[in-house]
Amino acid sequence: MSIFVRKRRRSVQLNNRWGSRRNRILFAISLTLIAIASWLFSVNTEVKLEQYLVATTNLSSATPIGISNLISTPMDLGDAQSQYLKASGENLSKWVLVRPVNAGELIPLSAIAPSNTADCTQIVVALAVSMANTVKVGDSIDLWAADQSSSIESIPVQVVTAGELISSKLANDSFGQSAQTVEVCVSPAEIRSVVSAIARKATVVGIRSQN
Repeated sequence: MSIFVRKRRRSVQLNNRWGSRRNRILFAISLTLIAIASWLFSVNTEVKLEQYLVATTNLSSATPIGISNLISTPMDLGDAQSQYLKASGENLSKWVLVRPVNAGELIPLSAIAPSNTADCTQIVVALAVSMANTVKVGDSIDLWAADQSSSIESIPVQVVTAGELISSKLANDSFGQSAQTVEVCVSPAEIRSVVSAIARKATVVGIRSQN
């Protein structure tokens, strides 16, 4: 009887040792899995840096954008990333500065403009008559203005010659009639005429330029 008891006690001790060892192994494996999961999480949540363009020297207005005066730098701008020029590999030569940028500064998108519009000013004009459907963005258009007068004959005057059509918006007014608003790039000399026509509430009509 005593021999049977001793064997049973030894079997229980061995089982306890095995259970303790097994628990240690499982605990070690759990720690390893937790460490791997933490590493994978940190890799997946790592901030991805974007390449932005920074001025290498002081740049004045009307300076063409190019690799000679800019350098690509990795940065994390967070919510402001859409406000600055990225080094996306697009053709930079079509852009020019419209205001100065100091050395070491990022290039704000608000500080650049297409080179073909840098020498003109964009202005929005409401047209009395919608232009033809064949006129599209990028075309050159002429704007004519005539005073709205029933007692005095008004002679139309050309206020814009070969202005580039930047955008066009067609909407219905409160009377259900279509009204077209265009954004046109006009020369500095034409701004006064256009603003004067708008102030007089003149009838403005746009046509495709023949120039």
